[in-house]
Amino acid sequence: MDYEEYLKNLGELEKSALLETFNIGASHAADALSQMISKPVDVKVPDLKIHSIKHLPMELGEDIKAVVYVGLGKDFNGHAFFVTDIQDAMKLYDIIMGQDLGNTKEMDEMAKSAIMEVGNILISSFATALSQFLGIIIDQTPPKLAIDFLPAVLNFAIIDIVQYCDYVILIGTSISVDEIEFHEKFFILPRLEDMKKIVNKLMEGL
Repeated sequence: MDYEEYLKNLGELEKSALLETFNIGASHAADALSQMISKPVDVKVPDLKIHSIKHLPMELGEDIKAVVYVGLGKDFNGHAFFVTDIQDAMKLYDIIMGQDLGNTKEMDEMAKSAIMEVGNILISSFATALSQFLGIIIDQTPPKLAIDFLPAVLNFAIIDIVQYCDYVILIGTSISVDEIEFHEKFFILPRLEDMKKIVNKLMEGL
């Protein structure tokens, strides 16, 4: 089977199965974030794309972003990223701290720590949902935060993955806090043998 060809032409049924899986993770993330900031939080995954890695920076924007990274291992090897615009990151920090929007003018160490924890909760929730969907164990490294131009942040992961697989799972993530919505991106770059696990599981349901 040509797995890359299958991924590139993934049908609506298979996409729906993955969306349902990641929305389960989104629900768990919303609960965890609500506990973290003591405010109602809603997290949804409205869309999912299988995207060529080489076009990823163009899809997400090549300007400076706040990026949370978690490495994936054990039964599923790859890289997971949560990407947000700097302005969104500062607004989200204002909400977390109960401050007026616009109060935060730069990403100091406290703001970086808070956004890294938000990203870690989201990535962990999505990875746990994926592990349950596949019936495997997915280990996660401690999170790291980078504030830089996106291509520079992604470079090491792309070099690692592109030799195995040219496609990435790109997940649109909608976060609503205090009725303020943020539209961010979460994505996974798995190695080919681990992308095959997703494809095989999807095909089992057809």
